[in-house]
Amino acid sequence: MLNPTPIHPNPEALRRQKLRNWAIFGVLLAFVILIFVISIVKMKGGH
Repeated sequence: MLNPTPIHPNPEALRRQKLRNWAIFGVLLAFVILIFVISIVKMKGGH
């Protein structure tokens, strides 16, 4: 069985990956907040 050698990305690739992860986190957080706000408004009888 072959043992693959680990890939060590360069610092620029790691920086881009971290930025992309934070961007995804921000979008998901905004979506959750939006759903929460819509739910609260609907429960209070708003349109």
